[in-house]
Amino acid sequence: MKPGKRSIRKKDRFTWETVAQALRSRTARCVYVLLACAIVLCALFLISIAPQRYDLKVGDISHTTITASKDVVDEISTARQREEAASKVEPTYLFKENVASEVGQNLNSILTQISAVQQYGHKLLEQAAPGDAAAQDKHAFTDADLKYARTLLTQLTLADYQLKTLLRATDEQMADMRENLTAAVENSLNTTIREGYVSETIQYLQQIIAYKTDMDLLQNVVTPILRKVIQPNMVIDQEATEKLRDEARAAVEPVIYKQGQNIVLARERVTANQLEMLRSLGLLDDDNVDIIMYVGGVLLVLIGMALLVFSLLLFDPETLRDPKKLIILSLVVCITMGLCILGRLIHPYLTPAALCAMMITGLIGPSAATAGSLCMSVLVAALVAGGDTTYGAAMVNILFTAFIGGLLSVYIIRRKPYRQQVLLCGIVTAVVNVIIILAIGFMTNTSISDVFTNALWNGGAALLASVLCIALDSLMESLFHLATPTKLLELSNPNHPILRRLLIEAPGTYHHSIIVANLAEAAAEAVGARPLLARAGAYFHDIGKLKRPLYFKENQIGENPHEHTNPYVSAAIVTAHTRDGLIMAQQYHLPQEIQDIIVQHHGDTPVAYFYHKATQQADGQTVDIADFRYDGKRPVSKESAIIMLADTVEAAVRSMPDPTPDAIRAFIAKLVKGKLEDGQLDNAPLTLKDITRICDAFSTVLNGVFHERIEYPTISPAAAAHVAAQENARLQQAGVSAEKAAEPAPEQPAEGGEDA
Repeated sequence: MKPGKRSIRKKDRFTWETVAQALRSRTARCVYVLLACAIVLCALFLISIAPQRYDLKVGDISHTTITASKDVVDEISTARQREEAASKVEPTYLFKENVASEVGQNLNSILTQISAVQQYGHKLLEQAAPGDAAAQDKHAFTDADLKYARTLLTQLTLADYQLKTLLRATDEQMADMRENLTAAVENSLNTTIREGYVSETIQYLQQIIAYKTDMDLLQNVVTPILRKVIQPNMVIDQEATEKLRDEARAAVEPVIYKQGQNIVLARERVTANQLEMLRSLGLLDDDNVDIIMYVGGVLLVLIGMALLVFSLLLFDPETLRDPKKLIILSLVVCITMGLCILGRLIHPYLTPAALCAMMITGLIGPSAATAGSLCMSVLVAALVAGGDTTYGAAMVNILFTAFIGGLLSVYIIRRKPYRQQVLLCGIVTAVVNVIIILAIGFMTNTSISDVFTNALWNGGAALLASVLCIALDSLMESLFHLATPTKLLELSNPNHPILRRLLIEAPGTYHHSIIVANLAEAAAEAVGARPLLARAGAYFHDIGKLKRPLYFKENQIGENPHEHTNPYVSAAIVTAHTRDGLIMAQQYHLPQEIQDIIVQHHGDTPVAYFYHKATQQADGQTVDIADFRYDGKRPVSKESAIIMLADTVEAAVRSMPDPTPDAIRAFIAKLVKGKLEDGQLDNAPLTLKDITRICDAFSTVLNGVFHERIEYPTISPAAAAHVAAQENARLQQAGVSAEKAAEPAPEQPAEGGEDA
């Protein structure tokens, strides 16, 4: 194979691999989720707006009243009215020159020919009966005579009886006819003969010529001559006339049946124009489908999806890059859409659109809920356009209530998304929706009863949304193992199996986790993170120590097994508790957020105590600090970073000999600075101002925890014994023995001090 071909194939393989990786990337999965959501929404929307179809023909009796699903033009009635208007338009005429001379020439030529025929007849009569007028009147012309006479007429065609009249005419009759005919035609051409009025002109000329012309000649000769020669000198301007007619047609307003207006009444015979309207609306059971309506539905769904994407870009770009969150968001939007469609079958205002905002607030967060609420407002309002009622006011009402109700739901639930709060949210949203519909209805509707009915139905929809939210939230939590507030409250219950094991098998770790949880919750509230997630994550962050609880200082009573263990092995045992904790969390199906906290709460910090121990035992040989680092990821969320700091601070401050408020504050600042300098917080979304607030929150909590260690001036032996008994009872209740509490802390670095 030539080198050039080999390089081309390698290049093609590289291109296909790159494309395949792109199609499997995180961004591609997000796009797939959004496309699937759009397809499902389109299907739901098109099904909901698909009209009922009827099998009808002209003349059939309809058994039900059929209303217009949207505005439709009665094409037949409109066309008839427009043609009537066009027919009433007077034509526009143009003067045609040279008509008089042309008519005169034709008339003279025809008169010459009929004179020749008359002379031929006079000759035949004289030959048959010379001088005998009576015999001449009885003479019958032969077919040969008529045939020859017809050959003399090249411009005029006469029947046999007309030829006979002309053959029997006298010279005086011909002279009178010629004179009267010529004068009448010349006079008529001096006026206007409009196109379309030639017959009227001929009738008028006949009346004039009849005064001095033989009646037989008038009827049998003059009339054919007039029909042959008379032409209009005013012809219709077709272009100008058609333009005027088009203007007349355009001026006629189309006959429109508005959406919700009855097209066919029950027990009424169907007419052709009604059938045509039903066909244009796609309401007939035939091959005709209202494609435009479905195209409009698809465009509305695409607008809603575009609004969702742009809102996420503005408010919550993290969700837009997370396939799992997008799946949850899409499911909630589709479920809400389906429920709104079902509710619309009962009443147009029974649309629980607020369900979308309520669920997403608890499942993902308020920012994503705001984006979902905007999308749902457009989609639910658009549902009304596919109905069979007048949709102007209904669209405005539902758009306002869905949008405002959604934002109100986000505001009410965002801080305390508990079940009681969701019910309260439903009540408040119902009241607000009723007020909105009443306010709009009083301005736009004269039927107060209809307004109140619509308002009550929409208020009921908000209450229904809150009930459905409580029911569906639990299902979504279980399906996706989400760290929702309700789930986090359940996990924070001390009766959770893992927490009970901690209390029994690793009481020191349990007590440590309680203090870390208090610190993390206070700090999370200070920086706007999720306090419930911080507390639950702190409870479970050290569950990996359950595998070897006695290898961690807080659980040791008496001998420390690390004293007789190689520092490399000790470091491996200590650092393994994050991996062991992750495995245990997966076994118990803990939410992904808590699993991330377990893996990230130490980042990749080194266990300094064992590193220094290994250095001392190395006899000058190089010790790689990487062997003593945790293999976890550095924190990428506020909660993980807070728990990392709280874990370090609690363990270190517990070893302080004199934890005064100022000493605690200074020690906390030193520990946090160490984490910053080590780069452990580089990936966490915390600002320096957030770090300061976290330190202040830690100081406040720890001052409350260690205030009893402040030395009092003097105390009597009896009082001291009483205080000691109370302290012993408190520690035993927390799972730590009095002997363990009295044991002095070892001298070792703060980092990893709780693990050694």
